[in-house]
Amino acid sequence: MLNHRNSSYSKKTVLNFIKEKLLYPFKEDLIFFLLLWLLISLPNCYSQKDNVTYAIYLAMMYYIITYFIDVIINLNQVLAKILRPIILVISTLFCLINLYCVNVYGCLLSNDYIQIIAGTNLGEAREYFSTFLSWKEITLFTSIIVISILIAFKLPKLKLIKYGRTWEIASILMLISVGAIFHNSGIIKEEFEDKKRWNFSFEEVVDLRNHLTHPKIVESDSIHPKQIVIILGEAFSANHSSLYGYEKSTNPLLEKKVKEGNLIVFKNVSSPSTHTISAFKYILNTFRVNSDDEKPWYEHTNIIEIMKAAGYHTVWISNQAEKGMFDNVPSSHAKLCDETFFLENVEDNNRYDGSLIGKKPLKLYGNNCIFYHLMGQHENFQERYPNNFSIFKSKDYETFPAHQRDIFASYDNATLYDDFVVNSIMDLYKNHDAAVFYFPDHALDIFDTEMNYFGHAKATKESQKYGKKIPFMIYVSPDYKERHINIFERIKNSIDISFCTDIFIYAVMDVAGFKFENNDDVKKYTPFKYHKF
Repeated sequence: MLNHRNSSYSKKTVLNFIKEKLLYPFKEDLIFFLLLWLLISLPNCYSQKDNVTYAIYLAMMYYIITYFIDVIINLNQVLAKILRPIILVISTLFCLINLYCVNVYGCLLSNDYIQIIAGTNLGEAREYFSTFLSWKEITLFTSIIVISILIAFKLPKLKLIKYGRTWEIASILMLISVGAIFHNSGIIKEEFEDKKRWNFSFEEVVDLRNHLTHPKIVESDSIHPKQIVIILGEAFSANHSSLYGYEKSTNPLLEKKVKEGNLIVFKNVSSPSTHTISAFKYILNTFRVNSDDEKPWYEHTNIIEIMKAAGYHTVWISNQAEKGMFDNVPSSHAKLCDETFFLENVEDNNRYDGSLIGKKPLKLYGNNCIFYHLMGQHENFQERYPNNFSIFKSKDYETFPAHQRDIFASYDNATLYDDFVVNSIMDLYKNHDAAVFYFPDHALDIFDTEMNYFGHAKATKESQKYGKKIPFMIYVSPDYKERHINIFERIKNSIDISFCTDIFIYAVMDVAGFKFENNDDVKKYTPFKYHKF
């Protein structure tokens, strides 16, 4: 008799647990459960809109995940009342940001974008939002967040039918989802392998002074140029350069240098990335070439260390921000230089790249390696040049759709002003033994792949192609041409070679006349090949 009572009590306890805990999301908490499921699954499913079957599997998988989240937070009702509003608001932000990324860039928020956010500053953020978010969109996003907050705090008072078809349907959907995911378990592996994009680590924000590699280099040529100048542009697309056949005369001054025989323009150069931070990791470090090495990017040799080891006095002159929200990669390299100069420390927020003209070491003693980091054609384009460079007008683009004309005009004006700035910096070194490199970190997709989109390249193959197609050129002074005949001839005869700027370090070392002591990487990777012409 006692055993029978104990058995009945045990069954009742199990049933109560199932009713109170396991079925709680489908009964008492159904509104929260459905809202959370929608917010978590919608961006992921929308990103797979071209593959409906996969999107349905994703919805089922997130249905199961949402269920377990709901069960766990409701194990303690007091804690659940605190967590529900917080989770719902965070999920709403997650949903809106990801829907925006999928709609604009063609992919979910990734580690790369988080790194970009971490490296930006308030000024750049202001420009971005003013360019890519309308007041209607901002109002809509804000309204959705406010509604989410109101719903979150009203949840305890909102009830659906506790018993009957509602919870039964939700339970049946759960069983169907479990069966479907069990049938195709590979989807779980695929999805969570893809979640590597969320593995943002603050170790990426590093002080390179703590990761010096002390490279050992030796001479490959006994004659070294006195001045090596590296002008790093921003968001300059080769498709909008008259040096590359663009119909508008956006580079008249640099074209003149080409005709004079002092500017060498390379025809087929690409950037390793479509965003500044990741591009700089590749351009200024030996990271990409040695990508099979498991060391993080900052433990690879960087160009500043190499030039110092070669006996060059290093200088960084910049019109970009010294720090983002969490510092940034260019600034980390700048800190390695013997001298640094950031225009933001002495100018107002409406500074132009022209303010960098004339900024160079007070005395060009010995050998110098000087970096100029421009704002270039960074969005907003119309803020990149003074009024007297508003040469191109929207009426000059009548063959294009009306909404594109002002964008084209402002971008081309920014390119025209960039031509003036770069030409002027090159002229600072025309009476020295100098080689001046000029190229941007990346290009842009300026209505190249979609009628209504311009900006950093989207995740599609076609957009990436336009976002990486960049100008690359080297100015050599008359004195340099006389002193370094062999390397000058190799540079001049290599303009048709295709390469990526992830090998830039080796190009600089080749021009400087140095190589690594323990390998032949400079000769192997330099774009100035040792051909027999």
